Amino acid sequence: MKTLVDVFHTLETRRGEFLVYDDGYRVRRHTYADVTRAARGFAARLIAHGVRKGDKVMLWGENRPEWIACYWGIQLAGAITVPIHFRSSTEFAGRIRVIVDARVVLAGDDVEPGSMPTWRLADLDWDADGPVPQIAIDRDDVAQIVFTSGATADPKGVVIRHRSVL
Repeated sequence: MKTLVDVFHTLETRRGEFLVYDDGYRVRRHTYADVTRAARGFAARLIAHGVRKGDKVMLWGENRPEWIACYWGIQLAGAITVPIHFRSSTEFAGRIRVIVDARVVLAGDDVEPGSMPTWRLADLDWDADGPVPQIAIDRDDVAQIVFTSGATADPKGVVIRHRSVL
């Protein structure tokens, strides 16, 4: 396997339960088919919104199934995931958004984006689908940028390529 998209193709062939999420009120179960379908649909939504290969998408939210599906959708679209811890301040997330020039900010229920325009993770359409985009992705392409807290200086991003994740 050369890229995360190759891993995704492997996930598409799997059957059975993939994610089990207990939010304290109810348990939700998602199969491999559910997650890969939603990821393909989310990739199509990103591309329709004008997100192109190499664009950054911030993923700022608590652990939840939508986080996983959106992560895979970002990778399929050839974009770069910029994960932000859900307990990060609005000010910190805003600084990162400017640094990376994020095209889209995805926000979970437990974050307060202030005036930052966001798409809510909870609004992911689990029934949306689409083809895997035909975007040339190489093992040396950037998959994600993970930022330090910036507690004593400006936040610094660590660039992580597909080859590094694999």
